[in-house]
Amino acid sequence: MTHNLIGYQHLRKSLVLMLAAVMMAFMLSGCSNNVEESEPDLSKEVKEFNESITKVGAEDTSANEGLVIGSVNMGMNGEWFSEVLNGINDAADDQGVTVKMFDSENDINKEREGIQKLLDEGMDALVISPLDSTGSVEMIKKVKEKGIPVVIWNTTLNYEVDTAVGVNSNALGADTGKYVCEYIKANRIDNVKMIIIDNRNYDVGIARCEGFRSSIRDLRDEGIIDVIAEAPAETFDASVDTTKKLIKDHPDTTMIWAWNQPSLLGAIEAVKQAKRTDIVIMGTDMSMELANDMLDDDLNVYAITTQMPYNMGYKSVINAVKAIKGEKPEKNVIIPVETYTRDNKELVERYLEAHQDLVMYKAEYGKVISK
Repeated sequence: MTHNLIGYQHLRKSLVLMLAAVMMAFMLSGCSNNVEESEPDLSKEVKEFNESITKVGAEDTSANEGLVIGSVNMGMNGEWFSEVLNGINDAADDQGVTVKMFDSENDINKEREGIQKLLDEGMDALVISPLDSTGSVEMIKKVKEKGIPVVIWNTTLNYEVDTAVGVNSNALGADTGKYVCEYIKANRIDNVKMIIIDNRNYDVGIARCEGFRSSIRDLRDEGIIDVIAEAPAETFDASVDTTKKLIKDHPDTTMIWAWNQPSLLGAIEAVKQAKRTDIVIMGTDMSMELANDMLDDDLNVYAITTQMPYNMGYKSVINAVKAIKGEKPEKNVIIPVETYTRDNKELVERYLEAHQDLVMYKAEYGKVISK
């Protein structure tokens, strides 16, 4: 690895630490956008993550030379996955191990192929975001039966693995719902006509939607929030088409919530195309584009609750290496979530500052064995 790439890695880590510190300070200053029960975990987890990557950078990892981490990713495109991949590769660099990556392209058959390729080429641990909580079990069980540790991230699996890294998916939706209620009350809005772009395929997506719906239930019962349409969309294009149709069918729409980054971006694009920028939009999973949309006075993007995908990738590798070496890995790692709002533009600007380099995935960090 070249000196320049190492410098790039250290820059990214510094930016992540800076953003985490700002987020902690913001939360401790009295921000009320997070679910109350998750606030203590957020402080603890942010501090723990900062300490862990500082300690890792100072460790002697010469004994790890030759270790190989297999990484099967449901996708390798877009900002969210770029952050995860950077976290995976930075942790691998810090641990002195090699990463071999496979892109399953959201296809369960390609996922199986990727796991088999990694088994054939040789790996000491597998980190994976399983595509199907049941359908992915067969191949992951095959890996475990060979004595190879498995760490899953982002999604769930109906099979015991060494470590599961993820977020409180219910809180990821609930935090935005809480802000929706605060926004409505603060602006003394008597009635909101809402469209929900949801998910019905993934456990984590379903949990987000359930969390959001639970947070707005009281205002729905009071008749202040009227959910006039609900429809699923997972991709950008599907969300654009779905949201445009729903806006056309329901011209009285005043607010939209979308469950993930592609559907949120698609909803915003649909609103632009429909020339309905009066509609307030909120959702899940921040990105550079979404942060800029939030700062755009011509749009009404008001709140986005987000994961920390870099941390997710980083923690996955750290625990995989622990498992390889016979150390006790963390069984469950909960990465904190944060809600960015238009009310706090300074925090949004800090996000942009911290992520402008972070989202640039450098292929030199990992060997991609198949695309």
